[in-house]
Amino acid sequence: MKKEFCKKTIKLLFTLVCLSIVATSCKKDEATTNPKAEDNIKQLTAYLTGKGFRVENIAYKDGRFILEKDIVMTREDVETRMKNESTPQTEHWRGPYLVKDPYHKNIKYYMDAGVPFEWNSAVLGAVMNWNNMEDHFYMTLNMSLLASSAGGDVRVFMGYEDANWIARAYLPGSNGRAGQSIEINSKFNNLPASEKLFAITHEIGHTIGFNHTDENKGSFIRGFIPYFDTPVVDPGSIMNSTVLPWSNFTAGDVLATKNLYPKIF
Repeated sequence: MKKEFCKKTIKLLFTLVCLSIVATSCKKDEATTNPKAEDNIKQLTAYLTGKGFRVENIAYKDGRFILEKDIVMTREDVETRMKNESTPQTEHWRGPYLVKDPYHKNIKYYMDAGVPFEWNSAVLGAVMNWNNMEDHFYMTLNMSLLASSAGGDVRVFMGYEDANWIARAYLPGSNGRAGQSIEINSKFNNLPASEKLFAITHEIGHTIGFNHTDENKGSFIRGFIPYFDTPVVDPGSIMNSTVLPWSNFTAGDVLATKNLYPKIF
């Protein structure tokens, strides 16, 4: 009888200890929830909506904001921009940062080994598109495609999501470098070659600072005098949010690029 009583007592004590550990663990988990961090995300989201992005087009995941499905900014870059901005900016459109000198003179792109041939060709063609843009002589913007990641600036890699984005890219950061990566959604591997080329040319535009022409978000790209301002409406722009078969850059695309990366004689 005593032995049975002792066994029951030991079992009871063991159960109480286990419950105590679980309760302590739960309290620790609850303590790790940071309401300040949540408030910070809300503030940054409000800042982005103030720049013209609709709240339903803003997603936050893994330390980064995804805007309009294909524009990516780190939380740190949004924080820095909000902190440094002393005056509101007005309304082709650009993001908060550009690629600084000397980085914009040779932005180096490289592809992961997993990028299939059809997208490989699109990346090469897109880099050539930007380097062969009309009036390129009057720009300080140049790009190259590396055979490996050594010394590269912008990584191009494959991802997958059952969602309606073909590819997405980071905007330039506060460090003055080009957007760090372009992610291609393998869901769209069967896209026609001409549309693949358009999509990657478009995403490269994001990595050097362009927002969507047809969404009116960010800062309007102005020239040194109003005559050189870019058109507010440009239906054929490479930076419109809808992917089309590749044709060429519009006059507005060319003017916008010259305004952002002008060669000073």
